[in-house]
Amino acid sequence: MTAAPVARPKRRRWPIVLVVVLLVLAALVVVAEFVLRGVVDRIIAEQVERSLPEGTTGQVEAHADGIVIPQLLSGKLDQVEISSRRITVDGIPLAADVTVHDVPVDGQGDVRDVDGTVTLASASITDLAKYSPLFDRLRLVDGGVELSGSTAVLGYDITYAAKGDVVAQDDGKGVTITPKSVRITNSSLGLKVDTIPGVTNVPVTVCTARFLPSQLAVRDLDITARQATVRVTADSLPLSEDGLRSVGSCS
Repeated sequence: MTAAPVARPKRRRWPIVLVVVLLVLAALVVVAEFVLRGVVDRIIAEQVERSLPEGTTGQVEAHADGIVIPQLLSGKLDQVEISSRRITVDGIPLAADVTVHDVPVDGQGDVRDVDGTVTLASASITDLAKYSPLFDRLRLVDGGVELSGSTAVLGYDITYAAKGDVVAQDDGKGVTITPKSVRITNSSLGLKVDTIPGVTNVPVTVCTARFLPSQLAVRDLDITARQATVRVTADSLPLSEDGLRSVGSCS
């Protein structure tokens, strides 16, 4: 006589069911994280675009670092990368990359420890001459800039080009250009002038605060013949439209 099969206890199926449930929940969390990340990044980018200072236009990208879900539950995003490959400020094209911390999820309050770079191509630099009456043209050279202008020396009207050193001002509101070596560009006059009174070693200030939210300060510059990279920082920066559109001044 064949013995009847012994039924396996149903409780052995529970571990398998539990594993399946956990895998499904993990998959849902991954999907939710993916969806929420896309939504959060898009909302941040759109808010920054709406809040750009007057005269500034461009498309912005944003990316929240880390796992988004627990940060959303805490009410703040730990770190967000904000960038724009091409943004135009008062007609001058540039690129920007900024890192901010402690970004409020509800969009109210300040972000902290702002650190970013603004990059201007050599073609963009020439337009900056319109902000100073002391020179006619401006172009990048390795380690600094070259200023072009005209003046009178010993009764002669001359045109000149002077290489200038560029440093960030201590208060972070602008940059200072100090013309150094000078060459005469209308050489038919036969003048040999190494220095020009009122030009050589006379600092020229360029206010950058008028283009940036008032809390942002210029801290450092890296200049080559191809581009100028400017580092900007702020301890805190308001996330509201009014706060971001409130630019600084040098007065």
